[in-house]
Amino acid sequence: MLVRARVVSMCPIRRCHVCGSHFRRSPERRHGRIRVRETAAPDTTLPDSAFVCAGCRPEVVDLTRHWEPREPGADTCSFCDRPAEETGLVALASIVDDRVVSQGIYPLCRECEGIFATFLVDLHTGVDLPPSWTHTPSASAAVFDRTEGDLRVETTPPTDPNPRLRLLDGSDPVVEAVPRGPPRERAREFVAAFEAFYPDGDGDLRDLGGAVVDGHPGLRATPYSEYRNCP
Repeated sequence: MLVRARVVSMCPIRRCHVCGSHFRRSPERRHGRIRVRETAAPDTTLPDSAFVCAGCRPEVVDLTRHWEPREPGADTCSFCDRPAEETGLVALASIVDDRVVSQGIYPLCRECEGIFATFLVDLHTGVDLPPSWTHTPSASAAVFDRTEGDLRVETTPPTDPNPRLRLLDGSDPVVEAVPRGPPRERAREFVAAFEAFYPDGDGDLRDLGGAVVDGHPGLRATPYSEYRNCP
């Protein structure tokens, strides 16, 4: 039982792009994954990677169910079925537990890529800071503190050439990650996901923090040996 509980605690924690809820994979539920491998328009607003929970997945499926999967390099749009000189590439997958049960690769022309991007923007729910955390505004590093206890999430300044996000318990480093994109935004997202599962028990902080990092497409874990002796 203890081994099973530890395995569950280490499962990646993912955030639904649509409703904003946080979830772990499950053998009883099917969730969706969106990966944008290439874009036809350089200024597209499509996310590089996003997940959709089981409850919200039908909303995305309603739009994409008639897309025609094609081989990479195809010059016909999967959405409008018209030839296109330039296409982006979107990979969609349905996942149960850690198994991909269905997937497809879909080239999209510029116009249909824009339609899909607008669709996802309209569905997207922003990240709110949990009430049990506070944010100290600063022009340099971002700092988020939990009101009870000594947990803190902080980032390096946005101009740092080696950006980092760190979870601290007092002065002790617990988890460190390399953020992709604005460090403050990644830190807010980390805090929201961490807090969603923190009240569920007194599990290991490193397991929970690591699960948040593993499930976030904009965070990459750094080995514990690299930061455990940081001042």
